Amino acid sequence: MAEKVLKPITRALMRFTIKGTSPLITHAWSEKAKLQMREKHAGKKTKNREIRDAKAEMEAATYRTADGSYGVPGLALKAAIINAAHKDLGIEKTLVRKSLFLRTDDPNKVIPLVMAEEPTMREDMVRVGMNQTDMRYRPQWDNWSIDVEFEVDAELLQPEDVLTLVNRAGFGVGICEWRPEKGGEFGRFSVDTTRPVEVE
Repeated sequence: MAEKVLKPITRALMRFTIKGTSPLITHAWSEKAKLQMREKHAGKKTKNREIRDAKAEMEAATYRTADGSYGVPGLALKAAIINAAHKDLGIEKTLVRKSLFLRTDDPNKVIPLVMAEEPTMREDMVRVGMNQTDMRYRPQWDNWSIDVEFEVDAELLQPEDVLTLVNRAGFGVGICEWRPEKGGEFGRFSVDTTRPVEVE
């Protein structure tokens, strides 16, 4: 019997810049919040309300790369791109999920923000639990962009497909807090057409 020869996967690398078209608000889970949740699940009584440090809470809500740079969660970007796919567009979500992969050296898959300014602090009243309100302090960037690199199964997705999906994700899905997918207007983006798109 003749030995089967497996056809190699045709892979492509794409590099381009994504530019924010509306302000970005992040809200990473702080270590303190994780600890409180663990204690609650363990049945421990929660402590009385502590004096809050707005600046520290804002800092805790940022995503950081391993070298300390501000960033956005790469998995959130891929999720937005997947959610932008639809069979009526000729590109199903399952196809995107298995043929498009974010490449980054960061161990936590955080993509560094490319910007020249520090974030501003937002103070928002939010509803938590049953008819309770609380204040949240989060960072906001009015001008932001990220440089991304994707590994693509070139037999399933063409470069034009990827760019179209990214633009659709940025237009109607968004990333992070108060994004269009959740009824908001923040975290929108598009492919930066003033920067080169590299495919190899």
